[in-house]
Amino acid sequence: MIENSVEKQIDGIRVRECVGCGYCCSETQCDASRRLYRSADHCPQLLWMEEEGRYKCGLMLIAGPVGLGYRAELYAGAGCCSGLNSWRKDVKKRDRLDKNSYWNPLDPVFQIFLKCLSGNFISSDAMKLTMIHMAEDLRTRKYTDREITHIQSMVVKSFRQNQSSFSKGFIG
Repeated sequence: MIENSVEKQIDGIRVRECVGCGYCCSETQCDASRRLYRSADHCPQLLWMEEEGRYKCGLMLIAGPVGLGYRAELYAGAGCCSGLNSWRKDVKKRDRLDKNSYWNPLDPVFQIFLKCLSGNFISSDAMKLTMIHMAEDLRTRKYTDREITHIQSMVVKSFRQNQSSFSKGFIG
């Protein structure tokens, strides 16, 4: 596929068509993703399309003027300029808990909820009991202990990143 991909030069940079390997989005969030999901380590809009065998950006799939705006901002169709990207040759769904994982298990709406919740005073006891209850619920849904630990760390990280400075000392 790479050998047959269209290649062009833009401002002296070699650019090839995007193969949907997910490398760029998993390595660095775009500005749109950072605005929308500022507490996320990796963009939740990076979507694996099973039937196509590739990743796509959920923001680029939005219809209408909003989608057009994202496609313009994110240079849809401009291609890949990452010459050191080894994923181009191995397009596959990546393990969500790999070291270079981009898996953010938190739904974007839940991230907004955490942002709003983090502005309130929450006791460390209430937070610990909630996290224990969540872990128990996730276990009944067949999540592994490793996945549960990852999810809990994402919740705590999101909460703390959005917590107002006057309430930081209150949560344990």
